Formats: sequence, structure tokens, C-alpha cells
Amino acid sequence: MSSNSNPIVFVICGAGGAGKGTIVGQLMKGDATLHLSQSWTTRPRRPNEAEDAYAYVTDEQFDERIAVEGFYEWANFFEYRYGTPTPMVPVGKDLLLEIDVQGAVAVRERQPDAVVILIVPPNRLEQESRMRARGDGEEHIKQRLSAAEMEEKIGRELADSVVLNGELDAAVSEVRSVIADVRQRRLSR
Repeated sequence: MSSNSNPIVFVICGAGGAGKGTIVGQLMKGDATLHLSQSWTTRPRRPNEAEDAYAYVTDEQFDERIAVEGFYEWANFFEYRYGTPTPMVPVGKDLLLEIDVQGAVAVRERQPDAVVILIVPPNRLEQESRMRARGDGEEHIKQRLSAAEMEEKIGRELADSVVLNGELDAAVSEVRSVIADVRQRRLSR
């Protein structure tokens, strides 16, 4: 998996609109010892979504990557596929994955010591508002909201920590604290 002999794998997961991407963006600005693996998707880029939010690929490109076992994990989510390429983690860095709950389950199966942090929105109305603000279509919002309860239930059973993302700075601070605590425990071994 890596050029780093023993990176910690931190998984930031949650339902659509929980705020995973925003939190991860803040983490990456403030921690040079994290390596973010850029996920692939077959879905089109949302309006106003950063061009590097995902590697936007065709179904054929995704299939080619699967054929060479080039994904750490991948899953179908509604009509699109999402995957985490097998990462090369630079020496001295830990791996950060921003994925949905289904992907987190796959990572935990592959890497039992991965640290799973579930991000939850304060309520469904706020979750819907976030998806609408980022440009999701109405049908996609309905699908995401209908899946959210089950995703959170599975995520809560899987997660090492659950972080409420009601106020961004507080949520980012809590995730940073979880990362620092895990790193400290690993150093103490």
C-alpha cells in the first residue's frame, strides 16, 4: 500500500451533506502529515465543485482500474461508482480517506486497525440544505436523504468516533483531537 512502513489510516465518512469534504479540506490545510487519497467517481462534477474534488472518470476508465486491482475500495452508490485508488503514502505521513459509509465498511474489512470517524449533520433539514447549496439535483437529494438513516446507523456501529458537524470549527477541532489522540496512543506502544 505505501512507501511509509506503517501509516495510520484515518477514514472520514458520513452520508451525503454531512460535511465530510469541508472538514477534510480544513484538516489538509492544517496538517502537513496527512496524505489525502483522491477518490475516483463516474459521476459528473457538480456545479461549483472543485475540479480536483474527485478524479472524474468514465465507466471504461473505472473498469480498467478495477481490472488491475487498482482500488483500495470501491462501491456503487445509486447510479455511479466511487473508488479509492490504492495509495502510495509518503514517508512520515498518515493516510486520510474521505468516503461514504459503504466505503468505510470495505476499508475496515481490509484494514481492521483503520480509524473510522463518522461525520453527522445536526439534522436532515440542514443536510438537505447543504446538498442543495453544493448543487445536487432534486432526485439525488431525495436518494441521499432516504439512505441517510441507514448509513448513519451502520456508521455508528462501525465508527471509532462520531462527530456532529453543526458548527464547522468545533467539528474540525474535534476531528483533529481524535487524530492527535490516536497518534499519541500509537507512539506510546
